[in-house]
Amino acid sequence: MAESVLSFVVGKLGDAFVKEVLHLYGVHGQVEKVGRDLGMIQAFLKDADRKHIVDERQKQWVKEVRDVAYWIEHVIDTFLLMAPEKMPGKYQFVKRWLRKIKKLPSVHKLGVEINQIEARIQEINERRNTFGTTNLEGEIIRQLVRPIVLPEVDEDDIVGFENDRDAVVRLLLDKNTTRRSVISIVGTGGLGKTTLAKKVYNSETIKDQFKTRVWVVISEKFELIDIVKEIAKQLEIEPPKDVSGYQLTALHQHLTMKKYLIVLDDVWTIDPWTQIKAIFPDKQNGSRILITTRMLNVAKEADPSSVPHILPFLTPEQSIELFMKKALPNQSADQPYPDDLFNIGKQFIKKCDGLPLALVVLGGLLSKKHATYVAWSGLMETMNWGTDGKQCIAVIDSSYEDLSFALKSCFMYFAAFHEDDEIEAISLYQMWIAEGFIPHEENKTLENTAENFLEELVQRNMVQASRRNWDGSIETCRIHDVLHSLAIKKAKEDNFFMAYSKIDELQNYSQNLQTRRLAIHQLIDTKVAELYGKLMSSATPTLRSLLFSDVKVMPKVSQLVYLKVLHSGEPPDIDIEIDYEPEKFGRLNQLLYFRAALKVKSEHACSFQKFIGGMKFLQTLDLSDSSIPCDLPDCVWHVKTLRHVMLPSLVGPPPAIDLTNVQTLEDVRSRESWETTGVPKLPNLKRLGIELCKIQKDTITTLLRTLEHLTDLLIQEVEVPFTIIDMKEFPFYHRLQTLSLWTNAQKEVALDVGMLPTHLTELYLNIFSQEDPMPMLEKLQNLRSLELRGSGFQQMCCSTGGFVQLEQLILGLDEVEEWEIQEGALPMLKELCVLKCHLLHVPRGLQHLTLLQKLRWESQEGPKISKTMENEIHSACKHVPSIAIFPVESYEEQSDEEIGDEEEEKSGEDQSDEEKIDEVQSDEEESDEE
Repeated sequence: MAESVLSFVVGKLGDAFVKEVLHLYGVHGQVEKVGRDLGMIQAFLKDADRKHIVDERQKQWVKEVRDVAYWIEHVIDTFLLMAPEKMPGKYQFVKRWLRKIKKLPSVHKLGVEINQIEARIQEINERRNTFGTTNLEGEIIRQLVRPIVLPEVDEDDIVGFENDRDAVVRLLLDKNTTRRSVISIVGTGGLGKTTLAKKVYNSETIKDQFKTRVWVVISEKFELIDIVKEIAKQLEIEPPKDVSGYQLTALHQHLTMKKYLIVLDDVWTIDPWTQIKAIFPDKQNGSRILITTRMLNVAKEADPSSVPHILPFLTPEQSIELFMKKALPNQSADQPYPDDLFNIGKQFIKKCDGLPLALVVLGGLLSKKHATYVAWSGLMETMNWGTDGKQCIAVIDSSYEDLSFALKSCFMYFAAFHEDDEIEAISLYQMWIAEGFIPHEENKTLENTAENFLEELVQRNMVQASRRNWDGSIETCRIHDVLHSLAIKKAKEDNFFMAYSKIDELQNYSQNLQTRRLAIHQLIDTKVAELYGKLMSSATPTLRSLLFSDVKVMPKVSQLVYLKVLHSGEPPDIDIEIDYEPEKFGRLNQLLYFRAALKVKSEHACSFQKFIGGMKFLQTLDLSDSSIPCDLPDCVWHVKTLRHVMLPSLVGPPPAIDLTNVQTLEDVRSRESWETTGVPKLPNLKRLGIELCKIQKDTITTLLRTLEHLTDLLIQEVEVPFTIIDMKEFPFYHRLQTLSLWTNAQKEVALDVGMLPTHLTELYLNIFSQEDPMPMLEKLQNLRSLELRGSGFQQMCCSTGGFVQLEQLILGLDEVEEWEIQEGALPMLKELCVLKCHLLHVPRGLQHLTLLQKLRWESQEGPKISKTMENEIHSACKHVPSIAIFPVESYEEQSDEEIGDEEEEKSGEDQSDEEKIDEVQSDEEESDEE
């Protein structure tokens, strides 16, 4: 981690604005010398990073280097805070101003600190010989991960669960138990409870028997409303606004006539089940709840009549099979493993005690080494296995120690998130870069290197790739709870990151003034937010990063003037935003990364512009979820460090400005001045989302002709049809992967496949056309996802051999009535969404989509879907595991019992919420007694 800190500080000392400020105060020479000394130490650390540092004295030396780097960073930041709003332009004025400013005690104090830093660095350099590279034993050269993309981990690659899977399936399908029963999988952390539950959940037998299935992660720190909303989301019904009796009764009613399977993953206490069990009706139809938990008492209390399935540790045979698969991932399954590696592999698995997580992590560690007996035996001899049954933890800990300094920082950053969070990879990259973790590598952008870092953590099985984009890159990731605990432990040891979700925890934190990064979860109450703000202001003079999640009220952060990263995360609900008030932000002009969902009031527009305009070092500005009544000040666009800008439909860069480092520019509006003065220069832009307003064809064409590296393009226009632009003439024609073209113009468009880039993987079109667009679009051989909206044509056909790789198809076509799917068309389609196609009949050939996994047919406006049509869809899609069709027009086929139930529910509308939920709970208690 020290090397990452040094890279950040040394890079900052080279910034032109920083040099100018330091020169203004007359300390440039001193700081420059400090920078040279730090550069020498940095070179030493880079060399040492290629070797294991296991000696405690060496670790202490590295810690001292890190501390002095933090010290000089703090001094520089303090000088920057004292800089005037506008740097003086004339030397005489600077000279007079400098004479005044030098009299300030604070400036003198900072000068003294620089002298102390110089002395400290001298001391560290003198001690460096003691820990020179010749004394670093156990050299193992680390192979850097190649920029390749790995496929998703196949659950069938995990061994040892076949018998367990069959046993749990039998419990779920037990015909002798018709009551709604709770089946539990119990085992220690890292044993594979979730993996086993997923194998059961996704088995064809379970899919056939339970048409309604829901998977919810509970975890140690849960919120009831979040659990209920997630259940409603997966059931595709309107989520409840609260956990009142009426809201829970609505969920209960939805499940009443269904045979369902609900998985509650990672339950730590009985409380979640006690609070939500009333939601799940018991109609004696064989519905089931499947729980995974570490606690046997949770399983017994959830259902005393059910026998928990205790997950055993892997046998030696299963352990060696899993270990060798992970350690030698490129070896074919039908090839025997080398005898020498197989034998030493047996020694490794003894240290893991049959724990799958330890085997996977250790296998991932060895997969980064040379596949030789010497390399493996060297690791066996040098690894600190621990004692007293701590071998499994030692395996995971040793995998962490094997990471480079930069990768350790990236791994510890996961301590800021919930253990079950799905984390956006792009945001993670941007924060890593702002934190200074990502080194500059030749011929690579910082984002490329960050992506490779995350891939390496995934390959080492330290992090899991939850979802991947169509090009194979990671879209979201998560971390196993055991490894999450390791990240928290290491982060605390190094004062690297602290995360809190309770106010008393933060009050305890106030005793530690050295934490540089802080994560706060679940701020809802205004008074609590105010208390958080006071504690942070008084207790965090070194705070550089502040991350919020599940926040509905933003505490004041105006005193946190050294902040580099401010991340508020996604709003928990689309209608809940953080109200912006100027005093809550203050003079945060050192921010490198700023992401928040702000609701700026009109009277604060000027203050908002001043606040944003004061950011001199900004790299990432993400206001895409905000409501802002004004545009950004032009001075923001002059910040040379800008890399990613996401705005809520605000006007884009000024004309002819050079934004060399900008790679992302999303949700911006075009400027009229581009037509006369010239388009902005964006030589390295990769993602562009632009709304065309009052702009001519020649202007947008001029802009697109300058974008050589573009991979994602979204054009939304109001006046000029987009298809008059032929994509073949642009330099990104063979590079573009995602294209989104939306037009409001009701003018017929003749599509030509030659206009569209040949390597597209995602295409989003909103068009008006008299001709069926499918014959043209199905020729795009690389397309994985297609969203087609528009009107003008009544019939369409997907022909044999068309859309050979398409996996996702979303349709929103107002006038289409007939759709034919020929046999052999859409052979890879897994997801089909028909949204608001009010006139469309059931497609001919729907049964040909043999790989279809999810079908969603929705008609919320216009004519409703008839019961006959619903039956036709179900008949053609018997093989599809997940089908959602709504709303249905007729309920004539309902039984008298169902109608009676509805009448009773209607007659009870005047009951209080408390009475309704009490009735539900009473019914469940009676059912349990039976």
